[in-house]
Amino acid sequence: MKKENEPADSLRQLLELEAKYVVRHEVLDEFLAGGVPVSLDTYGPMIDAGEFNPDIYVVKDGLIRGTYMDKNIEKTVGFALPGTLLISFHCYYSGEPSYYRFEACCPTTVLRIPRAYFDGLLRRSHEFALWVMSAHQNQLFYNECRNQVLSGDAKSRLLQLTQRLSGLVDGEWLPGDSSADNHGRRLKTELNTRWKAIFRIVPSKIIASYLGITEQHLSKIKRQIITSGEL
Repeated sequence: MKKENEPADSLRQLLELEAKYVVRHEVLDEFLAGGVPVSLDTYGPMIDAGEFNPDIYVVKDGLIRGTYMDKNIEKTVGFALPGTLLISFHCYYSGEPSYYRFEACCPTTVLRIPRAYFDGLLRRSHEFALWVMSAHQNQLFYNECRNQVLSGDAKSRLLQLTQRLSGLVDGEWLPGDSSADNHGRRLKTELNTRWKAIFRIVPSKIIASYLGITEQHLSKIKRQIITSGEL
């Protein structure tokens, strides 16, 4: 009989996947309670390039894409699905305007959490601070993982993404098991399956931008891989 709490519970469960550190539900509930929902239309900016915005965001529904301009060519840095924590570190850490543009790929809702609220919770909750540290370690891992995926030629990049789409992982996580090992398996499963949701939403030209190739080249490689039976 908790139907009114189900959306909040679902978002908290997704947010738990941002870090290996297992935190009490009450801590993340307090964090999310400081957020104000912001609705974005497709291609609407959450944070625009050149904007100073040190607040913290959590994607509630939809999909956010990070972009930057390189010699008048738009490059895709990455994507953020529901439960993802987003910060412009140029703004938050260095006090400079954001270099990236964070925009919605479809109608999207995010929670905007004021920096003052976030920093206050960091100061008074050691448990929350440990979780944030673990979440940032996850982000650093993702950055290295992204470089691994995008290494090599265009064909190998697409095959790397295909492996993500397959959802194949070693071991399965068990619902109801609160152990750190099980949480780690759940994180790995999420990392290897989230691309399915992204590919359902994002146009092929944006996937090509992420891979650093043209949309026409992406289509050509796809046909080659399908013909050879590799995909």
